[in-house]
Amino acid sequence: MTKKISLEEFFRLRRLVYRNARPLDYAMWKYLFENGSGDDFLRVLSGYQNEDGGFGHNIECNNWNPNSSPYTVCIALDYLDIVEEPAGGAGGSIIAGIMKYLDSGVYMLESGWVGMQGIPGNNDYAHMPWFHFDPGKATEADIGVTKRLSDFILRYGEQGSDIYKKAAGLRDRYKDCSQVLLEGYPDYDPEALDIKSYDPDNWASWLPLPVYFVGSPESSYYPECRRAVELNLDTIVDRLVDTGEFQFASPEDLEAYEKSTPHPEGKRWCLPEQTVGNYYWGAHFITRDMNILRRFDRLDFSLPVLN
Repeated sequence: MTKKISLEEFFRLRRLVYRNARPLDYAMWKYLFENGSGDDFLRVLSGYQNEDGGFGHNIECNNWNPNSSPYTVCIALDYLDIVEEPAGGAGGSIIAGIMKYLDSGVYMLESGWVGMQGIPGNNDYAHMPWFHFDPGKATEADIGVTKRLSDFILRYGEQGSDIYKKAAGLRDRYKDCSQVLLEGYPDYDPEALDIKSYDPDNWASWLPLPVYFVGSPESSYYPECRRAVELNLDTIVDRLVDTGEFQFASPEDLEAYEKSTPHPEGKRWCLPEQTVGNYYWGAHFITRDMNILRRFDRLDFSLPVLN
C-alpha cells in the first residue's frame, strides 16, 4: 500500500507550523495547502529583499548575513518558483529587483557567480561552517549557482541585453556539466551520486535527496529513478508522521558539535542566532516535505483544505 499523509496528520502538522513557523513559511503553507494568496506569500518574501535587489536577512536559516549574495538569491528563487506565473502582481517587483542585482555584476567572475563560501561578509555574522569564507572560493565560479541564476535571467531577462547575453554564454559553457543547485544543496552531481541506488539507511544527511532531482512524476528522470523516488517518498511520510514538538538542541549536543567541528578562528558556531535559525528549520522542513508529497500525490485528501 502506498504511504500517504492522512487529513488527521495534516491537521496535526498544521498546528506545528502555525505555532512555530516564521511568517515566510507560514505564508507558503497557506498558499500551498489552504488557498492562500500568492501575492501575500510573495509580499512576505519581498521583506528579505535588499535595496540592491538581492536577498539576505536570514532567508537561509543558518546564515545571518543581512547583505545580498548570489547564493541567497538562489534561495529566494526556490520560494519564488512555488508561485505559478510569479511575474504578475507582487512577484513583478521582486523579479525586477533580482535582475538589477545580477546586472550589477557583484560577485560575478568571467566564469560565473561565486558560491556560498565566496562571500567575505559571512564571517561578520552568525553562520555555520558551510558559509565560512574561503578565499579560494571567491576566485572560482559555483557551477550550480551560476546555472540557476543564468536560467532565471534567460526566463525573465530582456533578450539582447548584456546580462542576457552573459547568461546565455554561461549556460552554454556549462551545458554538458550535470552539477546543479537544488533545495540549497550546492554543486552536487546526480550521476555521481547514483541516486538510483538510494538507501535511506545509508544516505548521508548532508546529501540531496532523489526527490530534489526528480521534482515530479512528470520528470523525464522519474521512470528510471522510480524505485528510489518512491522509497524516498515513503521515508518522508514516515518522518512527518514521527515529527513531534520542536526541541532546542541541548547544551551537551551543542558542545559536542563545537568539538567535532572546530571554528578556524577559535570562535563558536552555535551562537544564539543559530538557536533561532535551527528552530525555524522545523516548520520549513514540514512545509517543504508536504509540498513534495503534494506533487507526487502522496496526500490522502483533496486540496485546498478550507477548515
